[in-house]
Amino acid sequence: MKGEAFLLAAVIISVALVAMFQPIRNEYLVKQKQLLQKEFFLDIFENIFNEIKNSIYFSYDNFDSMILNSYNFLNFSQKIANQKSMNFESLVLILKADGNNKINITAINFLSDNLQLNLTFNNTQNSIVILPLYSINSTSFTYTPENTYTLTIQYENIARSINIETLANKQIYLAYVDVSLNWLEESRRNIEYFFMS
Repeated sequence: MKGEAFLLAAVIISVALVAMFQPIRNEYLVKQKQLLQKEFFLDIFENIFNEIKNSIYFSYDNFDSMILNSYNFLNFSQKIANQKSMNFESLVLILKADGNNKINITAINFLSDNLQLNLTFNNTQNSIVILPLYSINSTSFTYTPENTYTLTIQYENIARSINIETLANKQIYLAYVDVSLNWLEESRRNIEYFFMS
C-alpha cells in the first residue's frame, strides 16, 4: 500500500510539474518561431533588394538591357512574393545622361496603380508621369555638360533630391530603387540610389 501511494504521489507530482512548465515552454517556442520568421523575412527582403540592384549593375553598359532586366526581375519577384503570401511593391528609376545634352529617365512601376511621379530637373524642367501598375514609362530633360544639376523625385509621400554632376562626352547612369515587402506582421521598405559611369 505504501508503494502504491508513493507511485501515485510521484505520478501526480510529475504531472503537476509538467503542467506547470508547459506554458513556459510553449511561450519560448512561440517566441523562437517569431524570431525565426522575422530573420527569414529580413533575409528574403535583403536578397530581393540586392538582386534588383544587381540586375541593374550587371547590364549598366546597355541602357535598354538595364530596363528589361530590371522589369523582368521585378516581375519574377512579384510572382514569387504572391506565391508566399507576401506583398511586394517597387519603383525603379534608371537615368542616363548621354554626355552631350540629353538625360533620359525611365520609370518601372510595381508600386501602385496610376502612380503620379513628379520629376523636376534643376527647378526648371518638370515632368509629371502617371504610371499604371506594372508599366514602364520614360521622359527626358536637356542639360549642359560640365554642370551640376538637381533631380527631385516625388511620389506618394516620398520626396528625394539627388545632385547629378554631368561631364562632357561621358555617359552617366543613375539608378533609384524603392522596394517594400510585407508578410504577416513584418514590413520593410528601403530606398537607395547609386551612380554608375
